[in-house]
Amino acid sequence: MIFGEDFGGIRAMEAYIIGVGNELLRGAIVNTNAVFIAQDLIRLGIKVKGMLNVGDSIDDIVTSLRFATSVADFIVITGGLGPTHDDLTREAVSLFTGLPLVFSEEALENIEYYFSIRNRPLGPGSPKEAFIPKGGEVLRNSVGVAPGFWVKHNGKDIVVLPGVPREAKDIWENIIKKRLESLYLHNVPYFTLRVFGLGESMVESKILDIIKEDRSNVDILIGEPLEIKLFIKGGNARELFERIKERLGDYVFTDSDETLVEVVVKKLKEKNLTLATAESCTGGLLAERITSIPGSSTIFKGGFVPYSHWAKKTLGIPSYIFEAGDVSIEMAENLARIAKEKLSADIGVGITGNAGPTAGDTTKPIGYVCIGIVKDGDVIYRDFQLEGDRARVRFLAIQWALDMLRRSI
Repeated sequence: MIFGEDFGGIRAMEAYIIGVGNELLRGAIVNTNAVFIAQDLIRLGIKVKGMLNVGDSIDDIVTSLRFATSVADFIVITGGLGPTHDDLTREAVSLFTGLPLVFSEEALENIEYYFSIRNRPLGPGSPKEAFIPKGGEVLRNSVGVAPGFWVKHNGKDIVVLPGVPREAKDIWENIIKKRLESLYLHNVPYFTLRVFGLGESMVESKILDIIKEDRSNVDILIGEPLEIKLFIKGGNARELFERIKERLGDYVFTDSDETLVEVVVKKLKEKNLTLATAESCTGGLLAERITSIPGSSTIFKGGFVPYSHWAKKTLGIPSYIFEAGDVSIEMAENLARIAKEKLSADIGVGITGNAGPTAGDTTKPIGYVCIGIVKDGDVIYRDFQLEGDRARVRFLAIQWALDMLRRSI
């Protein structure tokens, strides 16, 4: 590893991420590996100098390595480790470093184990995956076939991972990330804040006077829609963190890596409260998000999806509510109340709206969404004019419902 003078005598490593595969260049898939790798590197105080996607070409991979090692200390490559003729990353790394490819018993053992526990014969191209550059370290893959490897060249570290996201993530989290944390986490003080409901420019305007004092130590990053992540690092991180957190107030939903839905489920558990939902335009997506969290069965009673006019009537919505149409604040409130009562929950959430792309049965504009929350004797409701296509409107509706829930708890 490379050390310098920035934080207590230790310089944060500079990294470069390379994705390999023709499918990346065709736009057939998105390089999601680069996303989680970059997020972890930044959290550790490791600057990401750049990202690059290249095709399945030895020359192109070597060229990318030549550039990456000229500007960064730590290179992460994903993709091109498979058994077929166009998987050429190991050959390119060998050519670039001058380290010959050698057969690795440890790599073969990793490959054989994958097939043995599935009671399948070794694949015809698998022996190729057991070769790594001489002197390299095998990075065991516990969820796939091809192991990764780690080599050093001219003082630079080159980590090579499979391109399949779950395999890359397995090796990254179980080996690479832990190793980097042991070297850097305790040396680079950092804090995280996650904010919902403010855009990037609004967040900056609220804390501009604070970050102007030391802009290099505060990164404002866009996460999910309407969600901002702030990474605060450096020797004065604690002071900056406390001042920024106070300034942003209840827009901050966590000071850890939790997601908004994780925060809501945790708060419901802490308060020993139960939840029920009735979703029209979101079609059960809120229930899906909540039940994706392990242990949510202790707080989630269940949900209804009264999508049609008939279903809403059958569920028990009073006839006079329909005078304003299927989309109204009154409809959202009644959906929430009925869900709460029918499932004997402490809190009910109702969502209705027009997600588009056509007006359908409603006179309300596309993107108009109403959310109601009923808790004890309290009723909270809001309407929103959301922007985007159908998928984005539905996603934003869920995000706002979760934030309203968080605030109501």
